[in-house]
Amino acid sequence: MGTLERSETLTHRIGTAGRISVKTITGTLRVRGIEGEEARLTVTYRIRATDQAAAERALDTGRVIVDRGPGSLEVETPERRLSTGLAWLFGGARVGADVTVDVPWGTKVRYETMSGSIEAMALVGDQKYRTVSGDIRMWSLGGLVEAGSISGSITLDNGGDVRVRANTISGGIKVRARRFYGMALSSTSGSIRVIGALDPSGDHRTESISGGVELTPLSGVTAELRAVSGSIVSDVEHRLEGGRGYWRSVVGDGGASFKVNSTSGSLRIRAPRPGDYVVAPAVPAAPSGSSAAPSPAEPGRPAESDAPGDMSGEPAVDTAGEQAEPRETEETWNPDETADAEESPADDEELAVLQALERGEIGVDEAAERLERSRR
Repeated sequence: MGTLERSETLTHRIGTAGRISVKTITGTLRVRGIEGEEARLTVTYRIRATDQAAAERALDTGRVIVDRGPGSLEVETPERRLSTGLAWLFGGARVGADVTVDVPWGTKVRYETMSGSIEAMALVGDQKYRTVSGDIRMWSLGGLVEAGSISGSITLDNGGDVRVRANTISGGIKVRARRFYGMALSSTSGSIRVIGALDPSGDHRTESISGGVELTPLSGVTAELRAVSGSIVSDVEHRLEGGRGYWRSVVGDGGASFKVNSTSGSLRIRAPRPGDYVVAPAVPAAPSGSSAAPSPAEPGRPAESDAPGDMSGEPAVDTAGEQAEPRETEETWNPDETADAEESPADDEELAVLQALERGEIGVDEAAERLERSRR
């Protein structure tokens, strides 16, 4: 059995404030903000099959579905529309795909996957990211950002002016931005870490059952902890009040309010370090009419120095127009089975759990428990 790898690319004009939706089961989803009005979609397929002819037949069945509309682009893998996922199994072949999209900065983004991971960079439009067991990693974002995962971690680094809503069950949450205009962070057993300035006009809340919360404030803050058992520990000068389930710590002028609800977790306030500050504008100005936070006086391009190495760095490619067909950009065929391509029983078990969750046969809590058992 060998592996066929093929990349296909298309472009579609969606304007400076369009929308994009991507829905998959597995694979890595990437999205990056760029200048211009065109979205550039690249899909990299990996097909395991007995020979190249079988791989070609499987690809015809498992190719992603792309819907292009005025100001919009929707991408969906076939198994999202078939509860059994048979579209991805053809003559013993299996098709997987990684999806990378470059879009204008102000695009509204909605990404959903079951067991895949999500990476996002340099966007200021409203954004929603959802995965069951994958991680969500974000860089240099602004505006309203919503992220959710069951067993994966959620990370936002080098953010600009943001409002963040993030929740996970067993994963951790870490967010670092220049200024938070509001936040709602929730984790059942994972830790939560916040680094940045909190705007006094915003509502800033975190919830945790057993995970700890760390706050590195880059502005004055009044931190409140409500917990059955817990405490506030501070590395900076502060005024501590309360006890018996309620504690309050005032740092600096105490202008912003940061509230923590927990069962058995504690709150630690850490002193800022040089690397905690986001000094350069991380994102461009938010488009008019969006729910993004106020922009700095002199907004700039996304900070290239903090760009992750595994995000696509290729420039956008102009094509004939909106109705340009996908074009093949690269293809390789490896007739030898490789260790990386081998399927393990655990992978099949996780896929079965995710498909049962999508069909509504089991709930989110049961899916999370089964996924945890399959990885032990």
